[in-house]
Amino acid sequence: MLALLCLGGIATAVVWYNRASTPDRSTPDVAVINYLQATLVSRDPNRAGLFTCEGAVPSVDEFAADVAGRERELGVSFSINIEDVAVTETAGADATVVAVIRRSAAIDGIYQSLADTWQFDLNNRDGWRVCAGSRIS
Repeated sequence: MLALLCLGGIATAVVWYNRASTPDRSTPDVAVINYLQATLVSRDPNRAGLFTCEGAVPSVDEFAADVAGRERELGVSFSINIEDVAVTETAGADATVVAVIRRSAAIDGIYQSLADTWQFDLNNRDGWRVCAGSRIS
């Protein structure tokens, strides 16, 4: 009886762990949000890679490096918000998502905010993955 309870407890722990550690790539917009959170907020390239087609997305990595450089230059930390995420097109295993990336900080006591609109191309490869991204405004 005790052995069955232990096995049941282990099985439950494995299921919970898998649910907690599996990246959510269920829809294109969720994949983009999770990718941007990992890249720009957590700054975790390993986690970000779970949401991409084949490694890094150069344009987003350049943007992240630029943000980090500006933070060092200005001596502030930017707050990054991902806003207005919308799937604009889906065709089979391909999708396009548009999102606004807003970075905000208090610089010299004045709250400032900049927003850029980005477009992301995704492909459904055992879950939606970001293949490319570009700033559109």
